[in-house]
Amino acid sequence: MMRRLGFLQDLADRLSAAWSGLTERERKLVSLLGIALVLTIVALGLTSFRKSLEAKEQAIAYKEMAIQEVAKLAATYRQAEAQRNRIETRLRGAPVKLFSYLEETAKKQNVTIGDMQDRGTDTRDGVVRSTVEVSFAAVELQPLLRFVNEIEKNPRWVKVERIRIRRRNDDPDRLDVTLTVSTYSLATS
Repeated sequence: MMRRLGFLQDLADRLSAAWSGLTERERKLVSLLGIALVLTIVALGLTSFRKSLEAKEQAIAYKEMAIQEVAKLAATYRQAEAQRNRIETRLRGAPVKLFSYLEETAKKQNVTIGDMQDRGTDTRDGVVRSTVEVSFAAVELQPLLRFVNEIEKNPRWVKVERIRIRRRNDDPDRLDVTLTVSTYSLATS
């Protein structure tokens, strides 16, 4: 420790001797050079600190954006999950007996079904689709619309997938209509 202090004392003595050997003009120049050196070191330190601070602020901003994106995705996921649960709830349980359901609905709406044909079932992604083709001959538009609307109101998943309408030549107020109606249910494992 004494050696270090001695070294510093020796350095201070040499600097003092050199300073006293300088002229007034040289002292001003050395003082200005010392001030410039200190200011340069301070400026470099502040610039480095500022750049480091900006980099940290950018990293924080990026992470905040990532957190906001995760929050948006989480909300979207929750909405999609709720939608999936609502759909699965409608698909659970025994499948709708489509022939009986369509006949009952037609009776309620005072519509006479001409023909019904089973178009089979198919399974995709754990969902079973049963399809029936229903034909009406010489039906009026308003009772047909009520019938189609009533089909779509079922709390279970029953949908009119296709409608084929032909105008009759013998009676322009009546139509020949073919509906493709499907019901959906979850496949049993």
